[in-house]
Amino acid sequence: MATEKEARDVKDRHSAELLRLPGVSGVGVQKSPDGNFYIALHVDSGDSKIADQLPKQLEGVAVQTIASGPFKKLSGGASA
Repeated sequence: MATEKEARDVKDRHSAELLRLPGVSGVGVQKSPDGNFYIALHVDSGDSKIADQLPKQLEGVAVQTIASGPFKKLSGGASA
């Protein structure tokens, strides 16, 4: 069971390498319903071939894959 700080520290150390993996579009930290923090790998699709190649844990912190689609950079500012 990882604390939020532990999960964020591990995420910070591994984000760059995780984002280079095929299909990974984002890396974050989330809290499960039972109160455990984990690293969330957002992937472009629900393709099980991609998920099977991703780590299940890093430095003892659980990793979960979430099919969220590709992230798009927003341009411009917010309007009121």
